[in-house]
Order: sequence, then C-alpha cells, then structure tokens
Amino acid sequence: MQRFPIIPTIGMPTIRIPTLRRQWIRRLTTRRAVIACLSLIVATAAMGDGTATTDQESSEIRITANQRYSDSEGRAGLCDVFSPAGPPPPTGYPAVIVVHGGGWISGDKWTVAGYSRMLAERGFVVISINYRLAPTFKFPSQVDDVRSAMLWTKSHAEEWSVDLNRLGAFGYSAGGHLTALVASLADEPIDAQAAASDWSKSDPRWTQLPKINAICVGGPPCDFRALPIDNQTLAYFLGGSRREKPSVYEAASPSAHTSKADPVTQIIHGDSDSIVPISGSKEFHAAQVAAGVDSRMQVMPQQGHMMTFMNPKTSTIVVEFFNEVLMPKSQ
Repeated sequence: MQRFPIIPTIGMPTIRIPTLRRQWIRRLTTRRAVIACLSLIVATAAMGDGTATTDQESSEIRITANQRYSDSEGRAGLCDVFSPAGPPPPTGYPAVIVVHGGGWISGDKWTVAGYSRMLAERGFVVISINYRLAPTFKFPSQVDDVRSAMLWTKSHAEEWSVDLNRLGAFGYSAGGHLTALVASLADEPIDAQAAASDWSKSDPRWTQLPKINAICVGGPPCDFRALPIDNQTLAYFLGGSRREKPSVYEAASPSAHTSKADPVTQIIHGDSDSIVPISGSKEFHAAQVAAGVDSRMQVMPQQGHMMTFMNPKTSTIVVEFFNEVLMPKSQ
C-alpha cells in the first residue's frame, strides 16, 4: 500500500510560461499548490485547442476530434477518435480507450495524443477522452465518465469498425488509476460497483457496458487505504480525509477490488517516482498475481513520474502490449 500522499501529474513538452506566472510558481511550496501549478501549465499548453469538430487525415490514420460521448457540459464530455486509414479488416479493429492524467484536477486528451496516434498507426481505433475534473466534480464522477466512454464506444462500434471483443484501455497517472479502477470493479458485485458510481444499482447501463479485455496503466495510484487518516491532500477529489470518508477511500482503490476475472494487465512505473510511489503498483501487481490475473510489471529504472510518461520506451511497451493481447495473430 502507498504510504505517502499521492499527487499524480502528467507528462508534457516544455512550454513557455510568462514571467509573472514563473514568479508565482516559484512561491508554490505545498503539494496542493503543485497541483495548481500543473493545472496552470496544462491550461497554457492546451490554449488554442478549440472545441470545434475537426477531421485530419494522413496516409496512415484519421483523427476525428471533439466527439461528444456524454452529456457533460463543455470539454468534459468530448473525445477524439484516432482511426486507421483505409478499409477495415473483416472482423473490425481492436480499440483502446485512452484516459489522460493530471491529478484528477487538470489535464486534457491533448496531452496523450502521442500515445493515441501511435496506437492508431498500428491498427487500433483509439477513443481518447476528457472527463469531469475535481474539485468541481469529485469522485466518482470521473469513473462514471470512463464508463460513459465505454458505452459510447459500444454504440458507435459499427461506425468506427470496432471489434468489441478486443477492447482495451490505457491511462497514465490519474488516468491509470481510473482505468485500473473501472477494470477491477467490472466483475465485482453491484454493491461494490455502485459505491464507485453515481449510477443507481438499478440503472440499465450496468448491463450494457462492454467488457474491457486488457488494460495498460502507467504510474497509477492504486491504494488510498493506507494514507494518513486525517490527511486532507486528496479531499479535493475524494471529498474529505480517510477518517471522514473511509468507504470512499476503499471504493476508489483498485487494489481493494482485484479478482481472478480482472483483465490482463500491464503496469509501467518509474522506480524513482516521488509523486506516485512505485510501492503501490508493486502491491497491486502482487495482488493481481495472487488472484490469478495475467499481470505484468515493467519497472523503469531511474525514471520519475513525468519522465516515465515521456520515455519512448513507455510508448513502445504500451503498443507492444496491446498488439500482443488484442491484435489477431494473422494481422
């Protein structure tokens, strides 16, 4: 279990920050302020992304931006679809839902476009999503958004030539947490699933969700149950301290929901990650293996949280994993 406050972030290219912003950033000293700083950087990096639907096409892939997958307002309910160009195979394409990071408080699908493009270039349809952000929307809003993206993928499977029997999900940092949680909960009793959802137990959407057959998660927070009981670091996301919200901290922990029926899993984590300690991923991996899950653990030596995200080897591992597990051997 992780024994330190967890502040997941995202990888991103170097960008210019105005002088006044740089001076303000230097004065930030608390972990919560670091999140605010990262939010500012992400917002600056994403400027000009726009909200209009646009199509881009090359000889290898087509990108259809800003499709609305849920009824959330603004950018939260939008996804980008990266699809291979040319005629689809007879059985359709395997698909991967991609979930960005940002500490549940920031981030955008734009930041994981590199991963999405690489997967599409190798024959996957990719659905890269935005989701509702804390603190305006607290847990489990983000979890339900991933589920809504799954339903959207199912309802648009014919349009995008998706083979729903080969559906995977990838997320990094907070996105890795959401990916692991949704996948780990999928085979749990409805009481456990509903504890991490705003959907009622009788909501028909529970029975309509497609199965996630494989997940790849990078730098994921996996267990909140060992955080200091009165620590408020994650109150902006989980609604209070562990003393105040013990059931929420358990419901939000992927490690609390591992079972034999969980999908094949690839975990990637830097051993120098000071933001999301690797111990949580190791224990999640061990719990999966003990339960009989096909779980793989890739440790990135001397790599921190953001450097692991930006490391080309991470991209290679992601693509090779989904290629092995979801791509037909004949392709």
